[in-house]
Amino acid sequence: MSGERRINVSVDEHIATLCFSHPDGHYMVGETINALHAAFTVLEKRDDVRVIILANPEPGVFITHYSLDEIQRVTTPTLGLRSLLGRWFLPAVSVTMSLARLLIRVDAMRPLRGLVDRLARGTPLEGALVYARANRFVLQVRRSAKPVIAAISGNTQGYGMELSLACDFRLMARGPADEPYHLGQIESLVGLVPGSGGMHSLTRLIGESKALELSMLGRRLTADEAEKMGLLYQAVDEAELEAASKALATRLARRSPLALGYIKHCVHTGQNLRFADALKTDEPRFMDTACTQQARVAHGWQRDAQAQGKTVNQAFDEHELIDLNG
Repeated sequence: MSGERRINVSVDEHIATLCFSHPDGHYMVGETINALHAAFTVLEKRDDVRVIILANPEPGVFITHYSLDEIQRVTTPTLGLRSLLGRWFLPAVSVTMSLARLLIRVDAMRPLRGLVDRLARGTPLEGALVYARANRFVLQVRRSAKPVIAAISGNTQGYGMELSLACDFRLMARGPADEPYHLGQIESLVGLVPGSGGMHSLTRLIGESKALELSMLGRRLTADEAEKMGLLYQAVDEAELEAASKALATRLARRSPLALGYIKHCVHTGQNLRFADALKTDEPRFMDTACTQQARVAHGWQRDAQAQGKTVNQAFDEHELIDLNG
């Protein structure tokens, strides 16, 4: 793959757009993922950034899928171990992945940066490091306290689908009428298992039956089909994608960043808890947001609206246009 891969970040009105371009078929590779992780980390630390949009500026594609060439290259040293270890192969891979995650943290230390990759090159650990970093970015997007929007500008499969599902909102361009864009969990079509959370995200979003259908058959969906199934916030015409993504981001940027971060945390953790335990997660966060200046100001607006004789619906319609952050 010789095409130049580019990462570009722009920030406007508290909205960051993180653009990535990876020519030669728009296959995702470890180099691009590492660059995205680094750029995303910087944006997470910026107080002036309230919403992050992930986008590929090239029309017709978001992420084709993860590069099969890279997967084959980094897993070649592991081929012999599969037959050698037999039933112990899966436990051995789990141990290797745990080691890889630990070494990635070590590699982040400035004096040691790059040393781990040099030592792992050509060994089974190289593939584990590439894989662990790919999943690190998916987790980073999912766990971010900031809302993340995927502006899906075209076909996206495999890892592209999984990264999109890790985002909080997904908008997708429909594409040409005679050849509409598709998204799908296509790993089964090439003999693989979705490896970066796609099966689990699908199960949580649309249920076990549909998750099995999409993952086992590798079924690809048009934007309208995905929207109807509940996988997209909105399917739009191609020319409207950027404006629609910015409009959604603007609405989110008006909300309290603290409240939105807490909502993400509670939604993601609460689904694995008993209802009573989930409420215990909500309680301190509700009290924390109730004590913020944003909440106090918003309550004042509600009182003023009532005093002016406005209905509840009219008052909340006005709230849609107000920036709680001043």
